[in-house]
Amino acid sequence: YVNFMNNPDEETAAAQFGTGDKYFGVCTLMCTLPGLPMFGHGQVEGFRERYGMEYRRARWEEAPDAGLVERHRREIFPLLHRRKQFAEAAEFLLYEAADGGAVADGIFAYSNRVDGQASLVVYNNRYEAAAGWVYRSVPYLDKKAGALRTRHLGEGLGLRGGHDDYVIFREHPGGREYLRRSRDLCERGLFVDLSGYEYRVLLDFVEVADRTGIYAALAHRLGGGPVPSIAAAVEDLRTEPARGALESLLETCRPVLAGRAAAAGAEVETALGLFLDEAALLGHQTDR
Repeated sequence: YVNFMNNPDEETAAAQFGTGDKYFGVCTLMCTLPGLPMFGHGQVEGFRERYGMEYRRARWEEAPDAGLVERHRREIFPLLHRRKQFAEAAEFLLYEAADGGAVADGIFAYSNRVDGQASLVVYNNRYEAAAGWVYRSVPYLDKKAGALRTRHLGEGLGLRGGHDDYVIFREHPGGREYLRRSRDLCERGLFVDLSGYEYRVLLDFVEVADRTGIYAALAHRLGGGPVPSIAAAVEDLRTEPARGALESLLETCRPVLAGRAAAAGAEVETALGLFLDEAALLGHQTDR
């Protein structure tokens, strides 16, 4: 399959979809659905003049839209670098997003998996906000069994779904990371809440066994929210008792040392104050 947003017989992509969120949502679908994405002439630059083989040169004096090109660099080009993850259809699954039995018709949701790497793409193709649970795939033909079947999200992502398993994944284009209980994804799916024309590509799914309970504690603290790094958040949670004890010690020592510094002179007081501030900062960064 070849996926495209415009061709020489149609209006340009910028004319049909604009250059805002709707364009980038549809362009994300073009780049993450199985097949080959094809960009039209001048599409990345935002040109609006139709282009045909009979044209020897452009008739309009158009300059590239620098902001549009830069947004392509941030949001679209990284997906193109991972085309292998989206190109095949063997593990592709299309889902309905539903909430309380009502299907959100405007939400596109699909997963794919290749060489153990899973992805989930969701996009709201409406101006109005939409939400729903992505859980059960629409029926597809199982060629080996010769019958229609469905799979749940955990199967689509290749999860074990054990009692102590947790899943870490990253959101594109924001780059934030999320933590979810693996069994919840297998039994309930993933709830998505999207504003108008909003898209999210979820990547780098990693399933980890929670042998110490640290991931369960972090998941409870985050309440489903994102953080810049789950690994850093785990480390912060693990070292929290030691950092708390160090900060308490520093607060106890601060008035004593500051008092002695006042007797020795203002310069020493300033130096000790800087030392205590640096030590407090260090307390946030060390696990000792």
